[in-house]
This record gives sequence, structure tokens and C-alpha cells, in this order.
Amino acid sequence: MVNLGDFMGRRWDRLSALISSLIIPVIWTLIIVPLLGMGIPHLVDTLADPSIQSAIVFSLEEAILASLMAIALAIPLGYLNATYDYPGRRIVEMATLVPFTMPTISVALAFLLMVRVGLLTPGLLAISLANAYFNFGFCAQMISSSLLTVGKRIEEAADVLGASKWMKWRKIILPLSLRGVSYGFILTFTLSFASFAVPLLLGGPGSRTLEVEIYSLYKIFLDEGKASAAAILQLIVTFLLSILMSRRAKLARAMELRRRRILPKSLLPLLIIPYTLSVVALYPIGYLFLKSIFSPYTGKFDPLVYLDFLIPRYDPILGVSTIRPLLNSLFFAFMTALIVLTLSSLILLSNKARKLARDLSILPLGTSSITLALGLFLFSSELGIPGWIAIVMSHVLIAFPFAIRSLESGVSGISSHLMDAAETLGASRLDAIFKVLLPAALPVVLSAAFYSLAISLSETSASTLLATPETLTLTVAALRYSGARRFQLAAAASFIIMILTWTFLLVKSRIEVGLLWLRSE
Repeated sequence: MVNLGDFMGRRWDRLSALISSLIIPVIWTLIIVPLLGMGIPHLVDTLADPSIQSAIVFSLEEAILASLMAIALAIPLGYLNATYDYPGRRIVEMATLVPFTMPTISVALAFLLMVRVGLLTPGLLAISLANAYFNFGFCAQMISSSLLTVGKRIEEAADVLGASKWMKWRKIILPLSLRGVSYGFILTFTLSFASFAVPLLLGGPGSRTLEVEIYSLYKIFLDEGKASAAAILQLIVTFLLSILMSRRAKLARAMELRRRRILPKSLLPLLIIPYTLSVVALYPIGYLFLKSIFSPYTGKFDPLVYLDFLIPRYDPILGVSTIRPLLNSLFFAFMTALIVLTLSSLILLSNKARKLARDLSILPLGTSSITLALGLFLFSSELGIPGWIAIVMSHVLIAFPFAIRSLESGVSGISSHLMDAAETLGASRLDAIFKVLLPAALPVVLSAAFYSLAISLSETSASTLLATPETLTLTVAALRYSGARRFQLAAAASFIIMILTWTFLLVKSRIEVGLLWLRSE
């Protein structure tokens, strides 16, 4: 006989999970509708505007160039990491992945400082190099992961048939690694096309991306209609790219996993590739740190600059106390994590709700940060929503798609027998949820929360567009200090963001270790 309480409990769990899974798509819809209403009447005029056309063309050019650069660096690195076991391989993999974990403002500022000393020239090349630098390590990891599923038997058969190394590479290795290559290219193109901090700092009047143009139309020219229309164009492109990234290409796969072999002595000269790329990955970080601890005026060692962000002192450049950006960044990050943590916990109550949330998260995922921020501004202005709430909402919308995917991948590995065993032993559905499921899923949820903390701390575009002096974040402070040519303070602010972001990502990775005992056999 079915217990009525358990039956009603199951209904309530599923309803709560369903409502929670729809909150983010509903908020996204509420902020996109005003944007469409404001922008559609100006769409034709905006498309005919030469500055918008120039911004679109430049965005495409730098995104394509950055993607080609990233893939050119990633293919040999990914192939070596997947095929051979050589001294320092794990260190190389970690070092080359570091740029992808850096806040974009830190990458932009590091390259700006190199531009200032003549190592690079501003414009298309510098912007493309910065975006390629940010993405190439992650692209290499995707290519390596794709190649690891390509067994050695095909290559051995080609050797028996007399294929040259070049033919084997061109006819076998490259086509079978195409999944990772295509994902890496699309990812780099998407992130580069929607890049904001990098072109803002490294570009100029003739090097403006569509993202920077939207910001300028709204913040400088106060043209909300044209800014909204440009944001619609941005939305169309990024949304199509996100759909393309989400599709799973069906490509040829070998039946056994690839096994790394010791690098033969004849190929030892090739080690210059991974070792050099490791240095390239770490150099901008070290350069940024050195610029933060040495005075640009005297050249003397001056690490006390970091204390400026810990002592309440009014700064006319920021318009507030110097400690406010750090406090705001931490506050917005923890609010973002708390909301994501709550939604994730509720969504866990239903498998269907979890899959629905994952599928619908493509809506905010396919929307650039500037577009989300502009829609939020229009929406919050109509309802009189305080600015700090709008910033938190923007961070939640940006972080949730990544958090829910992390959640989905972690929960899918938790044994389904845990709940069944608890109910078999007499626990009610509610007891099984709160005493078995949620404690078991806690590492996954906490992992998603720390991921949200890291994303919120490093977010630049939406915070820059929505921030007021009272709601400045460290990323916005770094931009303002850069604009005022206070590069030591800008470098220190961006390095603080990096350290906090890496700390949260490290905690996230340590938490994920706790998932191993929950995995199904």
C-alpha cells in the first residue's frame, strides 16, 4: 500500500525541482524581452551604421586569427601529450592550462604592459595573440583527450602498409582528432568574438569589437536603442555558436584506448615545443606580478601597493575607498555561489529537472556578458531594482550554465543504489533525500559553488557595464586604474583576482576528489 505522505513528498520534490530548473530561463527571458523591444526598431539603422559594420568585421577577423593561432599551438602539444610520456609532461599540461583559468582582465593587462615596453604592437595582432594565449592550453587538452581514445592499431596498420610519417599524420591522426580540433576552434572563436577586456585595453579606434562597441554606445554615447540593436546582433552570433558547440559530432573512434609510449631519442628535439609553450604560458603571469611589486616611477621594490586594497582610503580614480572593490567582489561572489548552491540542491531532487536545467542553460550560455548586462539594466530600470542586485543576477546567469554542467557530470556518477537501499531499509522519501542523496551529492554541489565563486570574481564585462562607484569590483578597478595609467595598482588588483580565483578553483578540485567513493562501478 502506497504511503500518502511519501507520495505527496515525491510530488512536492519534483515540483520544487522543476520550478528551480526554470528560474534561470525565466530570468533570462525577462531581461531579453526588454532588450528585443528596445533594439528591434533600431536594427536596420544599426546594421547600416559603418562603425557597427566595422566592429562586426573586426570581431570576425580577430576571432578567426585567434582561433587559428590557438589551434596551431594546440595540435602539436595535444599530440605529444596524448602519444608520448616524456619528462615533465604533467607539469607541461598544468602550466599550459593555467592561462585558461586566468581572469580575462589579467590576461589583457599583462599583454597591455608588454605592449607598453614595445614587446607587442597594439591592434589586431596583440588582441588575437592575447585571445589565443588564453585558449591554446585548453584546446590542447581537448585535442589530447580526443586522441587518447584513438588506439594504436590503426597507426600500426598504416606502418605495415608503408605509410610515411607525414601521410600517417595527415590521413589518420588529424582526421581522428578532428573532434577536439573542431571543439577547440569553436570555443576559441566564441570566446574571442565575445571578448571585452582584451580589445578594450589592447585595441584603439580602428580595433573595436562588437562587444566594445555595445559598451561604448551605452556608456559613452548614451544610445540605448542602438546599443540594444547591436546586442541583438551579438546575441544571434553567440547563440548560434553555442548551439554548434553543444552538438556532438559522430567521428571515427578506435576500439581501444591509446597508450602513451616513451618518447624515442630520435624525437627528443620535439620537446622544445611543450617546454617552450610552458614558458610562454607562465611568462605573462610572472611579468604581471613583477610589474605589481616594482614602482614604475622609481623602479624600486614596492610590494606595499597591495595594502592599498586592504586599507580604507578614498581614491579619486575609483570614487570610493580602495577597500570597497575587494569587499564588493567577495560579496558578489559569495551571493552568486549561495544562489547557485540553493538552486543546484533543489534541482538535484529530480533527474528530469536536472536534465531540463542543463538543456535550458544554453540560453544564458549563448548570450554574451555585455548583452546580459544591458538587458538586465533595461529590466532593472523599469522595476527599480538596485544595482547590486542586477550585478549579482548577471553573475548568476553567467556562472549557472557552467555550474549545472559540472553538477550534471558529477551527479551522473553517484550510484543510484544509494536511494534504493535507503528506502528498502525503511527510510521515507524525504529522509532518503536529506540523509542520503544531498549528503552524497554535497561534494558535487560544493564544487559547483566554488566554480561559481571563481567565475564571479573574474567576471569583467557585465560588472563594468553595470557598476557604479558603490558597486565597483576588483576587475572594474583594474580597468579604471589602467585608464588612469596607474599600471602598478592595476597589476596588483588583477593579480589579487588571479590568486582568489585560483584558490577557489583549487578548493573545487580538492572537493571533487571526495566524489570517487560515490562512483558507480
